[in-house]
Amino acid sequence: MKKSLVAVFVGVMLWFAIGSATGVGRVTIYDVSDFIAPFYVQLGDIILYLLFGTLIYTTGIFVYHLHSFHQERKYLNGGAEKVRSVLRALFGSRPEPEESAETPRADRLWQTVEAEKDSPYGEIFQGLSDEDLKSRQDFIYALEVRVGDMTAQKKQVLSFYNYISITAPTLGFLGTAVGMVAIFDDVGVAGAEQLAADLKIALITTVVGLGIRFVALFCKTFLESVQDDMSVVMVNELKEMLA
Repeated sequence: MKKSLVAVFVGVMLWFAIGSATGVGRVTIYDVSDFIAPFYVQLGDIILYLLFGTLIYTTGIFVYHLHSFHQERKYLNGGAEKVRSVLRALFGSRPEPEESAETPRADRLWQTVEAEKDSPYGEIFQGLSDEDLKSRQDFIYALEVRVGDMTAQKKQVLSFYNYISITAPTLGFLGTAVGMVAIFDDVGVAGAEQLAADLKIALITTVVGLGIRFVALFCKTFLESVQDDMSVVMVNELKEMLA
């Protein structure tokens, strides 16, 4: 990686030296400016479309995550009767039936939630072994560890909002920079009122980009809080089943 960067740097320096000496392949700032000038307005519009598209996409993902959390909460509020009965059979005071005792405890837990796609317990029980189910204490400890790991994994998915919060302001500043370059082309030609109006338009993309950053960070913080609450509720619910 370092060698390739050095090679690119050396190649560009050679290009610059040869272009300056012979004029072959020489590129100047004025050449770039003249080439881009006809597209200033279009570039600003494209950036604005990208920003609003990012906002719509972020909102959609946020609604999807909220719906997923709502489904999990709905399941926790009365949809875990099968899990409750299996846990009480595993750790109850009554001896287990012989046909049930022959089946590993971990397999029985997994079979209970395997067919229930909305069950948030599926991810937890899938990672447990018979060693984790020797006693209530072992089960509770393994449960807390497993829920903590699962919560960390789900929060990692929410890092998507971090990328949005970085990308949106960058696009906004890029739109403003393009607008400012276009304004300087009109200096000395347009009046003060026209320049002020152009400057206001150039700053719009920055305002939109910073607004999207705020929305993305709010969504991430809110969803992380909801995820923490869900984890606590899940652990307490399972502990209550063992009581």
